Amino acid sequence: MFDAEQPDTELLIQRFERMMKEEDVRFFDVEEFEYIAEYYLETGRYQKALHAIDIASSQHPQVAAFPLKRAQYLVAMDKIDLAEQELDRAESLDPFNADMLIARATIASKQGLHSQAIRLFKSAIKTAQDGGDIYPMIAAEYQSLGRYEEAVKFLKLSIDEFPDDELLLYNLAVCFDMLNQGEKAIEFFTQYIEKNPYHEIAWYHLGITYSKMNNFEKAVWALDYALVIDDSFTAAYYEKARVLERMGLFQEAADTLRASFESDEPTGYSYYRIGNCYRQMGQQDEALRAFKHAIQLDEELDEAHLELALIYLDQERYYESIHAIKKAVSLDKENPDYYVIAADIYKKVGMLLEAEECYKSILQLGFHEPDIFIDYAELLLDLDMVDQAMAQLEEGIKFNPDSDELHAVMAGYLFSLDERDEAFSILTKGLENGSTVGEAIINYFPHLMDDFELMQVLQKYKP
Repeated sequence: MFDAEQPDTELLIQRFERMMKEEDVRFFDVEEFEYIAEYYLETGRYQKALHAIDIASSQHPQVAAFPLKRAQYLVAMDKIDLAEQELDRAESLDPFNADMLIARATIASKQGLHSQAIRLFKSAIKTAQDGGDIYPMIAAEYQSLGRYEEAVKFLKLSIDEFPDDELLLYNLAVCFDMLNQGEKAIEFFTQYIEKNPYHEIAWYHLGITYSKMNNFEKAVWALDYALVIDDSFTAAYYEKARVLERMGLFQEAADTLRASFESDEPTGYSYYRIGNCYRQMGQQDEALRAFKHAIQLDEELDEAHLELALIYLDQERYYESIHAIKKAVSLDKENPDYYVIAADIYKKVGMLLEAEECYKSILQLGFHEPDIFIDYAELLLDLDMVDQAMAQLEEGIKFNPDSDELHAVMAGYLFSLDERDEAFSILTKGLENGSTVGEAIINYFPHLMDDFELMQVLQKYKP
């Protein structure tokens, strides 16, 4: 790693740039060229880096480091074929160069050949002066393969080498989670904290692990330690609030989210979370203020618009509810739940055609749950579109042939239309299969209990 503060570095770069400006090629030794190339690569001045590498290769044609550096640059630029050509040159000059093996492994990884990459990385460890830098690379390949046990092994080795690396701790937590090894995660982070008691990231991951194991008191305890160490740790505030919500401690959760504002600017999402806490406590006015504040901070936060729509609906402020749900739908046109809520609101204010468009949108999105067809058919009947309603129920049965509710509703409507033979046919088929169609039809149409013939059929198939 270069250090721009060192006088030698500055003089070295000045000498090289003067040479390029004057177009007067001068001699630099291998170490100097390596330093110059690394300086330009790390400062993002790639053309100058390549120019330095080209000159270095011409002055030192038997040194593998320069085609290797050119290959590393080409890999970063996704010019894999050219990079492999440079690696072939480097290998011919130094076949046991660890950096060359690492570069080949990186190419294999980019090509999705993770097992090959692992073999090359492990070969590099054998020839490298210090293989510690390679452990995280191997762990990443095992993660890509979904081989989390092996990834854990190399992540632990990596953490031994780089104990303060937050990304390594995060990846290890992910692997433990994927393996459903909460107890092992707790054991590791507890031991890690014994050696590094003021590492807030470790406390944070310990808290998350306890939360996933539903040990909420311990989770809060660990997250509190993370916040004692770093009271500006926003993620820890959010996670603690989430745990408190799961514990039903909504006021404490809201207070925790507000506490994060002392060190970090509030966001629309944080106020959205606070609003949800107040809704859970039944404090509609406080929730309303929080959701409005959320939207002021983030106009594109569709979840906040949805919650506003639901509160306005509860308060029978239907047209304000319509405005809010329209905004939510416009921000997430692929969310079927939004259309369901919009349809309910439209039905309450008598805007049945608008509600029908919502059901059409839900079906167009590919959602075919029984409740959708049942609610849609009920709406079509309210619009006196009887044939269309029955057609929707038939369509629903095609998608959900085992749905007792759909068969029951279909039969119930047929009874109402005095299509008794067809109604009994649908009903009998369901009853013969031992289903609960009989119970469902009475639940949906309790007045049919007065139908003597129907009750006889239900009694016949009663278990």
